[in-house]
Amino acid sequence: MKKTEKLKQLIDHAKELILEEKKKFRIGQLLKIKDFPIVVIGDIHGDYISLETITKKLEVEGEWNKIVFLGDYADRGPSPLEVYTKILEMKCSHPDEVFLLKGNHEAVDLIEFYPHDLPWHIKNAYGEYWREIYDSLMNLHRTLPIAVIVESIALLLHGGISPEITPKGLEDPTKEELEIILWSDPSEHVKGTTLSNRGAGVLFGPDVSFSVLDKFGVKYLIRGHSPVTKGYRWDHAGRVLTIFAAKHVYGLESGAYALIDSKDPPIEIKLF
Repeated sequence: MKKTEKLKQLIDHAKELILEEKKKFRIGQLLKIKDFPIVVIGDIHGDYISLETITKKLEVEGEWNKIVFLGDYADRGPSPLEVYTKILEMKCSHPDEVFLLKGNHEAVDLIEFYPHDLPWHIKNAYGEYWREIYDSLMNLHRTLPIAVIVESIALLLHGGISPEITPKGLEDPTKEELEIILWSDPSEHVKGTTLSNRGAGVLFGPDVSFSVLDKFGVKYLIRGHSPVTKGYRWDHAGRVLTIFAAKHVYGLESGAYALIDSKDPPIEIKLF
């Protein structure tokens, strides 16, 4: 079997398993999961070293029941294909335990972003057959859910929220709602929302976090999207947590992931 076909089969198998989530865990594009502990991993951006570090720690510590990735798997880092192979193998090996969310880098058809160097890496690895792999990954991206609710504890998504976001908006988002979810960031200096300097999404203030999280019946928003020096950052009176895994790509002091459990407090930060 040529290596193109091997990777394409892995992508297609993972896509089938993601679509089957609708039978057990999903309403539209919203996942509802439980069974603690739940590991939450932020942006990887082709940083295979960081991904391997996290997965080896999880293997040694054995302290997870579910894993949720918050999106942004490729672009910027040197090893996007290795990252995709790893996370898709994890999904195929543990279809009811591993969940992949859509980030803004999995929505190039919604809003273009830069750099989008994934095609270059695929061309370099697969030559004239690169388009088969790229198209398969784009089809996979279209199947990805956009958010997770951990009942009474947390809302998990890639970017952010606005006052208008509702459960229906997470289940079946409009293009405008999807932009908010994938592109937005928290700000301590904003009341309500304002335009983002990213050119897409919004900056949302603490008042938005409090009202939306209360509306969803959860205490925390856990999101990625923003590289933060220590790999994590708490905002909005400790109700919004940003986590980021691409330590080496961004030259961060540390990378981090989160562990959600039934204890109090329910969220523990794990550094690497």
